[in-house]
Amino acid sequence: MGRLFTKYKAYILLYLIFLLSVVLVKLYQITVVAQIVLLSPIIFTKDIKDLGYRNFKKGFIYGITSLPVFILFPPNLSCWAFVLNNLGVAVAEETFFRGFLMRRLNNLTVSLLFTLPHIILYQNVAAFLTFFPSLIFGWVYIRSGSILAPVIYHFVFNLAYFSVVEKFPILYRSVF
Repeated sequence: MGRLFTKYKAYILLYLIFLLSVVLVKLYQITVVAQIVLLSPIIFTKDIKDLGYRNFKKGFIYGITSLPVFILFPPNLSCWAFVLNNLGVAVAEETFFRGFLMRRLNNLTVSLLFTLPHIILYQNVAAFLTFFPSLIFGWVYIRSGSILAPVIYHFVFNLAYFSVVEKFPILYRSVF
């Protein structure tokens, strides 16, 4: 157990700091701390390519395969601040979970870790279901070798999710 902790110490500590920042968001609506923690691997990584910032052409090609989701769930693009915020969330979360954590952990483990902060924040059925898109994000990251693919998927899925919630607000109700 001690050797395992030593091997993954930075990953465990950064994830725990992130969970603490999620609690700050939940209690006090302080969102900037979570975004900084999510993007902090960029600062501590010697080469940004190690976080998946590579193979952009392949990542883009894989990423655009998510666009047919918009046929089923067309997004509301009337508020550009909302759209850009969702893009920022996708970049930050994918950098941390796919680019950083998937360097050491498998897709299943990272998807479980990805789901936990969503449950803490939203406490609804959809929060538990984030596990499944996370598996897809991890899969396209592995297949493309680029962070761009899961960023596009995440962005598209988030916009589609909010489109569904507009039509079915019950999905956003708290279960606790």
